[in-house]
Amino acid sequence: ETMRLYITYIFLFYEVCAQQYSISVFGFHASDVNMIQDSTSIEFQAQTRGIFDLIWPTNNFYKANFKPDDFSIKSWNKTIKQGPYKTSISGIINSDSHIVYNKKEKIEVSNDTHNIFSLLAMVNTFDKKNLDTKWFEYEHEGNLGRARFIWADSSNVWTLQDSLLCDHYRFDIEIVDSTKNMKTKDYFMNNITSTDIIRELWVTKSKPRRIILAKVTNNFFSVWARIQIDKEL
Repeated sequence: ETMRLYITYIFLFYEVCAQQYSISVFGFHASDVNMIQDSTSIEFQAQTRGIFDLIWPTNNFYKANFKPDDFSIKSWNKTIKQGPYKTSISGIINSDSHIVYNKKEKIEVSNDTHNIFSLLAMVNTFDKKNLDTKWFEYEHEGNLGRARFIWADSSNVWTLQDSLLCDHYRFDIEIVDSTKNMKTKDYFMNNITSTDIIRELWVTKSKPRRIILAKVTNNFFSVWARIQIDKEL
């Protein structure tokens, strides 16, 4: 009986934390992103759709493992397939507070360092009293800096099925040291830290918390990521 209850709990937790997002650019459906999160890891699978898939097919996978108490990173990896370009990269925090990339490149970090994926898991879990205006140590493919969530307001967001009350954040990323940049031909990772863009997130106030809407804006266009409630895994 105990085992059946345990299995049931795991199944329900998986359902709550498996989400699908539709990415749009200029109003066109550009890609789908599947996200799966549990108490110690988060992963994303991103694949282009429609005309974007014809022009430059992309199928990228990202996964991060983090500490359950503060979401600081333990390890992460990605596999990138963009047109003819393919690559993979992995990093792990070792015992002397260095992130080691592909078992050779070592970069000194603090014990409570985060990356973009562990921070998305954090905002998907904590409420604004644990997030608002607090700076977190940040590492991004060899780039070092800090990041924070700034609470803007609480507002209702339409999900095509319902209107949900969300906390609206601006997501700031500041890179201060890029001397050991591990840059690859990855559109998302190369551009998401740009100083020319504004990053925004809308996260449900009620539990289980979920990122309902995300927006990235520069001087020329906006990229929207909307949760697909009717397509949840």
